[in-house]
Amino acid sequence: MPRAQISKRRENAALFTAALLAAVGGLVYELVLGTAASYLVGDSVLSFSLATGITLFGMGLGSLLAPRLRWEPATAFAVNEILLGLLGGNCVLLLYVAYARPQSYWLVFGAVSLVIGVLIGLEIPLLLRTFDQLGRPSSVRLLSQVLALDYFGALVAALVFPLVLLPELGLVRGTYLVGAVNVVVALVVLAQVRARRRVLVAAALAAALLVGLFTGASQLERQVGSMAYQDPVIHYQQSAYQQIVLTRYHQDLRLYLNGQLQFSSLDEARYHETLAGAALSSVARPRDVLVLGGGDGLLARELLRWPEVETVTVVDIDPAVTQLARSSPPVRELNGGSLDDPRVQVRNEDAFTMTAQGAQAYDVVLIDLVDPSNERLAKLYSVEMYQQVDRLLRPGGVLVTQATSSFFSPNAFAVVASSVAAAMPDASVLPFTVNVPSFGEWGFVLATRDRGQVLSHSLPQGQRYQTLERLRLEMLDRPPVLPPAEPSTLLRPRVVQVYNEDMRQWRYY
Repeated sequence: MPRAQISKRRENAALFTAALLAAVGGLVYELVLGTAASYLVGDSVLSFSLATGITLFGMGLGSLLAPRLRWEPATAFAVNEILLGLLGGNCVLLLYVAYARPQSYWLVFGAVSLVIGVLIGLEIPLLLRTFDQLGRPSSVRLLSQVLALDYFGALVAALVFPLVLLPELGLVRGTYLVGAVNVVVALVVLAQVRARRRVLVAAALAAALLVGLFTGASQLERQVGSMAYQDPVIHYQQSAYQQIVLTRYHQDLRLYLNGQLQFSSLDEARYHETLAGAALSSVARPRDVLVLGGGDGLLARELLRWPEVETVTVVDIDPAVTQLARSSPPVRELNGGSLDDPRVQVRNEDAFTMTAQGAQAYDVVLIDLVDPSNERLAKLYSVEMYQQVDRLLRPGGVLVTQATSSFFSPNAFAVVASSVAAAMPDASVLPFTVNVPSFGEWGFVLATRDRGQVLSHSLPQGQRYQTLERLRLEMLDRPPVLPPAEPSTLLRPRVVQVYNEDMRQWRYY
């Protein structure tokens, strides 16, 4: 084969590889922007909609700007990739720094998304001009090949980001890796032409910087993630499902999942004793208990105080949470090693799927899930979910679910109560609240077909806060008055919209 033909094939392979890698990086940046914003503000629909919309608008601007660039095409493409790698690689850091001043957060988010979009939009036009520079004039066939690689790269990114980058490397480290790939793309293209020395030096420095940041990203990610928390962070982890953070200030140990407080060791007994006590004191023989959520082991600790309890099944989708509950000394001390008790079975499954497929019957089902702040969680607060739970209850069984804050999100509380009532129309549905200082007034909903059994049995020894008298006052003597609310279903997940509308007045949006 003639040397010129070999060289041409090598150039084509290099440029097509660059097109594929650039496409992967472009979509990953969109996903990173949406994910980082959803972690910070909690509204995934708004976050991903803005990330996608602003980035695509920027791509349009970039495509229009490409013909105005007068640089030699390969050099212009390489410089574009270097800039994209540096900005894209550091975009998470920029967003977390901006979140320290919430009033300007969305302005910074929009600016970063727009510039990244412009740089992505420049890629294909500049790459086509580079093909032309190397002796392959633009044609419909060439354009279709480059666009096909762009679409294929989008699929690769859509699979790699949630399945590999995010769970294995974390948000910050994974983004630095993608930024380094952009610089590698620049070097691949520069290797095909007689590149300017300054551009090669810039690419080498950018690559060294991003590799260094990638190497130290674990510590940097912890420091960046810690900026959102007032207390010292003692554990920071990005699992396949969520960001897990433990903070400690003196005796106050706190767990956060995706920025939402799950417990404070100073007052968590109020929450967990209420959830367990309200249910088990309303069942004659609470032998088998199902807990949906509760991976920190604190609710299981309370359930094990009841001598009648024979089995506790804890269903938490995230093995990282249950592993933390078992292995972290301060958390294990707080939960009393409950998840390793022989009566406790831990199942790392999706609660909705488990209840849909479950064959075992339970005397009590307790739902201790994170608040319905995004669409991924909406199904866990739907009528269909509570219908599935109802089918698992034995005659005389009781369901109790946490129902968000009755003060901060009263309308979401009402939606949860309405959804339970719609799912169990022949049951007595009792909404009630308890004051947990770190959360404020917190809402719960109890459902039973035997109202006469409610609070008819004594509480176990070892209660630090709750008593039957207090429960009776909270549940029966002064129940909360809830506003009318439509139930939330799989097709109309109203609970997410209502929850975020409730919370918007307490956040900077």
